[in-house]
Amino acid sequence: MKMNKIDEDKIKKLILEYQEGNNSILNTIIKEISIYVYNFPIIMYNRELDEAGEFYIYFIERIENVIKNFQDKGYKFTTYLTASLINSFKNFLITKRKTLKVIYESELSNINILYLLSDLKEDENVNLEKSIEFFNTLDEFSKLIIKTFIFELTPEDLKLISKYTGKPIQQVINEYEEIYKNVNKKYIKRKKLIESINKKPTKTKMEKLKKLNTLCGYSDVGKLLNLSVSNVGVSLKRIREKFKNYAYKNLSTL
Repeated sequence: MKMNKIDEDKIKKLILEYQEGNNSILNTIIKEISIYVYNFPIIMYNRELDEAGEFYIYFIERIENVIKNFQDKGYKFTTYLTASLINSFKNFLITKRKTLKVIYESELSNINILYLLSDLKEDENVNLEKSIEFFNTLDEFSKLIIKTFIFELTPEDLKLISKYTGKPIQQVINEYEEIYKNVNKKYIKRKKLIESINKKPTKTKMEKLKKLNTLCGYSDVGKLLNLSVSNVGVSLKRIREKFKNYAYKNLSTL
């Protein structure tokens, strides 16, 4: 199977007309790209037809933003569309996992970083890969804040906490163990809910699972890092604002 070719001149003219206010042209644009969009996950990711259909609906529901954001800078619309499809497909898989499937413990670390940075809000310009890239750009202490929230601290991280807070390493370890008890209760609750879903999935259970996070509370983060709850909130807000700027930086360049 090959990707259906898109008439570049025709589609660019249609998009320009739409951007200039002719909303009635939208269905014509969709018709021009529909086969390309439908075939994308089948050809690029070897996905089944049913999933391709689900993604098609997901993407077309968001197509207006894709069209509005297109800027004709000399490259092909197909290039821009493909980049948009790649980004959207990653978000589609995350959304699908959140609503239809169970996220297991092995997946939670990176997913939790995304949830924490994006403030649990869905955004087409935010995806898992971008959140990990951003995390790697952060300074040492900001990384500690994020890793404490998602409870992914290594022995080296605990030594760093001792260094930054001035607390003896044994005190840090004791506080870490206290927080572990609180977080572990969330994991146990989540594990039992997953087992229940596997036996008999229901919409109510899936909604409950979606709302059940395994993040540390603000007070636990503050205690471990010697920060007030308000300072934890301010620090997290600052990191989220940086992430938002990072996620949108050079969005239109390919």
